[in-house]
Amino acid sequence: MRKKALAAILGAMAVGAMVGSATVAVAQADVVKERQENRKQTAAAMRAIKAVIDSKGDAKIVVEQAAKLKQLEAAFVKMFPPGSDKDSKALPAVWTDMAGFQADSKAADAAYDKLAVAGGSGNLAAITAAFADTGKACGACHQKFRAKAN
Repeated sequence: MRKKALAAILGAMAVGAMVGSATVAVAQADVVKERQENRKQTAAAMRAIKAVIDSKGDAKIVVEQAAKLKQLEAAFVKMFPPGSDKDSKALPAVWTDMAGFQADSKAADAAYDKLAVAGGSGNLAAITAAFADTGKACGACHQKFRAKAN
């Protein structure tokens, strides 16, 4: 009777370990997908701002999109738990230099603030300059922490 109980307990533990491993794999795939979706939304916001610049359109859109960029960035920087480096364009430097990654994220966040201020001014030249600075802040992070596209 004791052997059967022990075998049942060990069997349950083995199944639990397998389920736990599968959960970790699914969780990693989910966070990678979340990061990808976040960056798609970031790109869409940047395109919307570029469209305002190109068309000399409504500067209020710039303010709205800069606010969206800030929200996306705040979420994005938290989407890199240990072990979420598989099937991702994120370079290992994200995890080995998390402080540098977070500093670059703060620089992008500061650029979004400047972009919002420029948008609030309605001055197209200021918006254009702030947009260029935002692109540089984003690019700096890509240089260090994102694999190059083939």
